[in-house]
Amino acid sequence: IEGALNMLDGQLSPSAASRLRRLASAGGRADPWDRLSGVAADQLLPVLEQESLEVGAVILSKLDVGRAAALLQRLPGDRARRLTHAMSRTGAVEPETVRRIGVALAQQFEALAPPAFETGAVQRVGAILNSSPAATRESVLTGLDESDPDFAEQVRRAIFTFANIPQRLAPRDVPRVLRAVPPEVLLRALVAAPAAGPEEGAAVEFLLTSVTQRMSEGLRADIADHAPVTDRQGEDAMNDVINTIRRMEAEEGLNLLSADPTS
Repeated sequence: IEGALNMLDGQLSPSAASRLRRLASAGGRADPWDRLSGVAADQLLPVLEQESLEVGAVILSKLDVGRAAALLQRLPGDRARRLTHAMSRTGAVEPETVRRIGVALAQQFEALAPPAFETGAVQRVGAILNSSPAATRESVLTGLDESDPDFAEQVRRAIFTFANIPQRLAPRDVPRVLRAVPPEVLLRALVAAPAAGPEEGAAVEFLLTSVTQRMSEGLRADIADHAPVTDRQGEDAMNDVINTIRRMEAEEGLNLLSADPTS
């Protein structure tokens, strides 16, 4: 069932896939522990904390050694010791009992409603405002400040605009990012940014001082020779630079610095 659902990934809704898994578990043919091997540690941890020691011992015995060790490390010391001692008594447990425990747990996890959204509200609003014009972004944030200051502050931390580049991008990663941005897009962004505000201008200077002297001099010369760009062209270009950084973070392992100055 798991292989079939993987082949249908993207064609079935999460709720339909969950229902098929529940039906398969109830059918008694599939090994429920295969399904449980993919359950996130954050979901298994409460079970190990709340279930009986005997059930917890069976769970740990059925998990691979690495996952079991990681879960034990996150449990309170006394609970971890009692569970490991209970594992010494699992040798006499009947296979059918182990299967039934697996079926019950699989059904328990499958009964959990899949989340409606893959990311939280802060991340979703931040992503939308990242791609919005600056005027729209500031207007929305001002309204949020008035209605829900705490949420507004979280959204501000999630937003990553051109002006935030010096705080979010390590200098060593700047050459790699600039090479990934189409040259004409990069030039339009560098030309337009200083006119957008002092923070955007500081971001340009940060980028130019984080590359080799030769590359910096070449870019400064290109900026000086470039024709003026409209506000819309400049904003689109700056957004394209940020989108490139976000793509590199998601697909190429680029590590951004924390948006929270206290962390």
